Amino acid sequence: MTILVRIAAWSFLSFFGLSLVLACAFDNTLREYLSLQFWLPMATRAVHTGTVERSSTPFAGMEKAQSDSPLAKLQAAYQTIPADDFVPTEAAELQRTLAAARSQKNLTSRERDQVRLIDAKIDLRAGSVENAGPLLSAKKKLTEFPKVAETSEYLSEARGWLARVYFLLGEHTAAGKIYLDELNRTGSNLSTETLATSLKMNYGYDGGLELVAHLDEYFDTAEHAAFAIQLVTNPRWDWSFRYHQGEPDPIVASSPPYGLIQSLLEKHRDLFRSKEGAGALALLGMRTALRAGDPAGATRIAAKIPTNAAFRGDPDFLWMSASAHFLSRDYDGAKRPLLRLFRSPRSSDDEKAAAAYALCGVYRKTGNSVEQIRFALWLRTEARRDVRYISSPGIIEDRSIYWATSGWDLNLLLDAEAPIAALRTFLERHSRMPDVRLVRYGLAVRLARANQYEEAARIYAALNARVRASRMREVAALYKRAHAADLPLNEHQEATYNFARFISAHPDGVYFNDELWGGLQRYALFGSRDGRMTRAEHLKQIAFERKLKDEQEERWRAYLLLREVVAQAGKADLGRKAAVLAIRCLRGISSERFERANEIRAADIQLSRWLRS
Repeated sequence: MTILVRIAAWSFLSFFGLSLVLACAFDNTLREYLSLQFWLPMATRAVHTGTVERSSTPFAGMEKAQSDSPLAKLQAAYQTIPADDFVPTEAAELQRTLAAARSQKNLTSRERDQVRLIDAKIDLRAGSVENAGPLLSAKKKLTEFPKVAETSEYLSEARGWLARVYFLLGEHTAAGKIYLDELNRTGSNLSTETLATSLKMNYGYDGGLELVAHLDEYFDTAEHAAFAIQLVTNPRWDWSFRYHQGEPDPIVASSPPYGLIQSLLEKHRDLFRSKEGAGALALLGMRTALRAGDPAGATRIAAKIPTNAAFRGDPDFLWMSASAHFLSRDYDGAKRPLLRLFRSPRSSDDEKAAAAYALCGVYRKTGNSVEQIRFALWLRTEARRDVRYISSPGIIEDRSIYWATSGWDLNLLLDAEAPIAALRTFLERHSRMPDVRLVRYGLAVRLARANQYEEAARIYAALNARVRASRMREVAALYKRAHAADLPLNEHQEATYNFARFISAHPDGVYFNDELWGGLQRYALFGSRDGRMTRAEHLKQIAFERKLKDEQEERWRAYLLLREVVAQAGKADLGRKAAVLAIRCLRGISSERFERANEIRAADIQLSRWLRS
């Protein structure tokens, strides 16, 4: 019974652990700057309101009734209309109340406008996608309303409701134009939040195929054209959401028709004749070129812009200029606009984060590990300081661009990719950066792997990592003894055995960086499967990762030492003891994480046979 209870308990814990892993997805992104999607134009809602003053007057029918007049009764009746299930009997009674208010003789012009607008809104409330008759009636009344109305706040409200009717009838282009116009209309009685929400409902993330199909209709004003192009060129790479929907990963090729946008921009250049309009036109051209996979075209457009043009400091321009250079493999050319974007007070937090991560890519390409560490460390600090940075890019429209928050870029830099000399140089230049402790700790780990245990111990002690510092001092003494030049052969073999035994007794405690990695390191070591690198980078990354696996695995390093002892001591007691410990080390290594499965198995068999013989 006890055994059955234990089995049931372990089964429950295993199932619970698996459920927890599946429920709490982790961010496994790495080297995202090597992806084409990362360099697409930043996602935008294209809502620009400036400093337009807005009104805040109760909508028609929503004022609190102050009397027993027919208009007051209409207001009270309108306010009792249920949100759903507007039944015909209620509509009939409401029409009688409406007729009484309309027949009132002493109405002011404002009150007459209110009655007319309530009339249209009643039809709107009664209609639906399935019941379009009342919607068509509301559309007619709202279209006629501006011809007779005089109250400005009711006029803007009527435009908003007309847009709502268009939306329900599927006429999204007409609806969108009204929302856009109201955003920048002085005195509009529609709030910015309401209009932004309506635009989001109307267009979704990028407008979809319908926006592309009606793109030419937006070239009646510069504002409409700019909105449409910005939206239709939004990047599409929210694979996290699509994965959960069972859809394939999106690709850059699903871009809007490059030729159509270019021809429309050329045909309607007169819409952008102003100084500001010329800048807007250039930005739109760059967005279109990048979205269509033509970075050289974006670079040509940027080169035509005067060097003293104010909008050269616009975050959107800086990002696209850097993107065009990076995708054209001009990495030095990408660095300057990215640094400006990172330092600009006009940049949002997301834009600064994108610039910092992009600079990690630039410095990786140019081999500047020190600066790569600086920006990767800054990103780590920001990711933990600001909870806005989520671990999944699923809701892409709420972010300018997605950058890898996993922190694995920094981890691999500190643990394998950056030379030890680069870590030292970084600490000399940037010793006061937040989280610099990670770099110091990483340097100590790397020194231990290079058998420089005494210096590693001093660094650990300065970091108050007492357990590691004490362990390094023990390892230093054992290593020194094992490598003493004046030891007799048998004492040298004994010292090597003791050194290996100590290492094997502390898995993940001597060469493994426990500050950087939890149990997910193997997910970050996929250089052999990362097809985004050049051949040279690919081979270099594979070598980095193999070296890291070999150097950080205490049992493997102990096995290599014990193998020497076995070869030298032979069938003596020490040799047999070393062989037993070596087999134990081999069998303790996780072949899934460490690989070398065939080599480990062959060594195990060889040592086992040697012992039996």
